[in-house]
Amino acid sequence: MIDFRYHLVSIISVFLALAVGIVLGAGPLQANLGDQLGDQVAALRTEKQALNDKLTTSEKLVDASDEFATAVQPRVVAERLTGHRVVVVVMPSADGTMVTNIEDVVRQSGAALTGTLSVGPDWFDAGRAAERDQAGRAGATALGLDSTATGDGLVLHVLAALAVSKTPTGATPARAAALKALVDAGLLDSSVADLPSADVAIVVSGDFAGEDSVVAARSDAVRSLVESFAGSSRATVVAGGSTVAAAGQPVTSNAVRAVRENSQTANVAATVDHARSGDGPAAVVLAVEDVLDQRIGHYGVDAGATATVPRVLP
Repeated sequence: MIDFRYHLVSIISVFLALAVGIVLGAGPLQANLGDQLGDQVAALRTEKQALNDKLTTSEKLVDASDEFATAVQPRVVAERLTGHRVVVVVMPSADGTMVTNIEDVVRQSGAALTGTLSVGPDWFDAGRAAERDQAGRAGATALGLDSTATGDGLVLHVLAALAVSKTPTGATPARAAALKALVDAGLLDSSVADLPSADVAIVVSGDFAGEDSVVAARSDAVRSLVESFAGSSRATVVAGGSTVAAAGQPVTSNAVRAVRENSQTANVAATVDHARSGDGPAAVVLAVEDVLDQRIGHYGVDAGATATVPRVLP
């Protein structure tokens, strides 16, 4: 039977252990631990400062590289697309600055910019299928298209007929009426009311996100649009930047990735995944030049790229 003396000895042992811990902690152990922690903090501060210095240097180098690319861009692209007409087709959520830079480089290349078409979210909204069908029928009637397509296939046929042709034509009242049908339906915005056809299409990519099924359906729709342009034009290039993951969404993609993921689309349209960077707009023009010379390339640093930049030919 355990008596009171056992409890007393146990209690005394506990207090002795505490006393020893306090003495050691306040003495040699305290100094040793304090020195170690101080050294670690100092080392971390030094490492942080070194990383900040490297980051600052890297940012300055990137800025300098972008400034150089912008400065030499007119010389790099000059007259490369002379005699061609280019339409810029902007996907929803595309970066506005990137769009402006691509419009500028098209002009610098010697090509004529026929206009900029901004595709609205309703183009991909399953709930707006009836409106797209109605707009497609109105556009087809205005253009006098003899098409067996219906629904989204028909409106896509109308858009391709308006935007691109291997033998470009000028603006006409019929084309203006067809374009107005798509604009009035909320499917497009256009920088011009009268749109001549172009022989080159540059599709500016934007991010889209959601569940796997949603992103897969959007990717299919984007590929159909790109294939339609590629089939009716002399060159189609899809340009964009790397995707930025959407908060709270399981999957994020863009038009460049959608094209590269499908071998059929990747074989008919070129892509540039770094069009936001300083050398990106020039790379887009060089990619167009490649396609016109029957070379389909995928340029940049993301998955599916076949080279960082196109070859610069004399």
